[in-house]
Amino acid sequence: MTNSLVNALLHVLQGLRKDVLATYPGLKGFDRDIERITLNCQARGEGFFTLDLPHLDSLLLRGLECGRLPLEGPLSLAVSKRTKVPRLFSGLWLRVFDKESCLLRSPDINAIFFLRQLCCLGKKLEVDCSPERIKTSVKAFHDVERTLRRPTLQWGSNKLTESSGRYSLHLGDCTALSPDTLPLFQSLIETSEDTEKQKREDLRLLDRVQQVADLIVGSMGFLDPVSYSADLDSESQGIGFRHGKGAVAERVYQYEKSDWTTWPAKLEGRFPFHLCGRTAGDDRDRPSNHELPSRLISVPKTAKGPRLIASEPASHMWCQQLVWKWIRHQLSHNVARYFVDFRRQDLSGDLVLKASLDRRLATVDLSDASDRLTCWTVERMFRTNSSLLNALHAARTRYIRDEISDEKSFLSLRKFASQGTAATFPIQSICFLAIALGVSVKGEITERTIKELRGQVRVFGDDIIIPSYGYARLVRVMDLLQLKVSVTKSYVNGHFRESCGSDGYMGYDVTPVKPKKLIADSPASCQALVDTSNNLFNKGLWNASESLRTLLPARLQRGIRIVGKHEAGFAGLTSFSGSDESHLIQRWNSRLHRNEVRVWNLSIQTRQRDRQGFAALLDFFTSSHSHEQTRTVSIYREPRKSIIGFSWEPLNTSARVADLVLRQGKRTSTRTRNRSSRK
Repeated sequence: MTNSLVNALLHVLQGLRKDVLATYPGLKGFDRDIERITLNCQARGEGFFTLDLPHLDSLLLRGLECGRLPLEGPLSLAVSKRTKVPRLFSGLWLRVFDKESCLLRSPDINAIFFLRQLCCLGKKLEVDCSPERIKTSVKAFHDVERTLRRPTLQWGSNKLTESSGRYSLHLGDCTALSPDTLPLFQSLIETSEDTEKQKREDLRLLDRVQQVADLIVGSMGFLDPVSYSADLDSESQGIGFRHGKGAVAERVYQYEKSDWTTWPAKLEGRFPFHLCGRTAGDDRDRPSNHELPSRLISVPKTAKGPRLIASEPASHMWCQQLVWKWIRHQLSHNVARYFVDFRRQDLSGDLVLKASLDRRLATVDLSDASDRLTCWTVERMFRTNSSLLNALHAARTRYIRDEISDEKSFLSLRKFASQGTAATFPIQSICFLAIALGVSVKGEITERTIKELRGQVRVFGDDIIIPSYGYARLVRVMDLLQLKVSVTKSYVNGHFRESCGSDGYMGYDVTPVKPKKLIADSPASCQALVDTSNNLFNKGLWNASESLRTLLPARLQRGIRIVGKHEAGFAGLTSFSGSDESHLIQRWNSRLHRNEVRVWNLSIQTRQRDRQGFAALLDFFTSSHSHEQTRTVSIYREPRKSIIGFSWEPLNTSARVADLVLRQGKRTSTRTRNRSSRK
């Protein structure tokens, strides 16, 4: 597998080489660079593409941000003492930086893009991490948890304290010396004038963030899970409660999740089982009161490190999905709608290109965002909405079981939730939005002054865009709340900006294509190769796109449509010259009276299960529906596997017209030749 992946990477690299030389025909030493990469792969294997080359990309971005290229780490050996740029791809580096490694006044945008594409070719490949890297990630997970601040409210109990006591909580509490820190020597600690001044400034910043959080969260309304579920059902939008697609702590199949094994007392307090966990007529008693811990699992991300997520208990995830849907609905009618849209990630990309030109906005990235967002912070951010805070507490899993480490262990969480929890993404988005607005609003905190930041602040999870003047204040507030800004991935000074997968420099899109699959060993990977080939084609990397296409099995290549870039309704290889299906097998369907072509497609094979009982009926009510369509209650179709094959599909009309025009042109040219020969 390793050799196959390396060969595939080198094959696509050869296509990139042709694209680079087509842009820079006189580029010196580039062929030698490709040969050097081939030799290095013999010693380093796929790690050269997944670890070493991405390090060069990080050096490039740091150079674009600070104006000087740092030379450190692998592949950073300079050309010479007089030419201080990396030897690898030196011809491209010298179009961006001078010989003293200083950023040119007008760097070549195409050279920046090609450098990024060459270095990021294997950055996001989904490969298994080494056991050592997995252990390092798990150790970091535990280390972060130990350093987190303990909550003030009783998150470990079945019920939080009375709502009247929550208004005394304030984000500024973190500036006070913790009572369990040096308790015997507090009277001996001397504070300087500068320290007091810094503390007052911190309190002012935190108070502004608190005001924004109170305004946004306080206007979200009252959350009554039962009433909200009934409203959704009356509007044919399901019941709000539903299961996620991922694994759960009980290790059961998707169709078994509603056969509840546990429903803890903490959950029962806000989500009564007889109203939230069963349907009318269901006589099942509430299951066991035992509260299962979530499971810490590792999923492939990149060769640099895995992604650690929590596999939640089914009953908790069931209720978290309703809270997530309610938050999404409330924010769409809130002042936050101008800054957060959970369905429109592209809005951040538009701001990235604008910010890279005028530098008025900064892009911020956080490290371990979900693992550092504490219950201490959440209880203060949501203090003005006790109904929502109680629901978050009830649906939250208090413990996590580490099954990855050599020694299995349980961990009582101080963080609000790990990745994999349905409530993590919306809650961290609200918290980070309050921080971003709090450090950016000028003057008094009101809904009017907040609206003035439209088009300047945008939050999507842990990807944050704010005005550049608020960057330093945001870093300070994040540090006070034990959140960590990734300085090397945040951009404020130079012309480079990055957020939500969009990269911009001087108003140009320099986002590289980062393949996740390069081996066509499964139906899903074949589709991934087609999609990646189209992405490379749309970027103008036509030779690289063609090289990637040839990695598909030959029989699939012969059965893929060629579709015009702006044509909808058909899937296939993208083309700027319109559709073409002349290479496909065609037929006339006399039953449907239409022309058809035999094309390759990807389909999901399902397995039908006949389900009985109220658990099946409960799952039936979770889906949105139309009153004009009937639904089957007792049949459950379980996705089994993806399959690839050929099927007969309608002929693309535009391709048909193009084919006729082509044939007419051939006939005309033939007639012309015949006439000339007769003469």
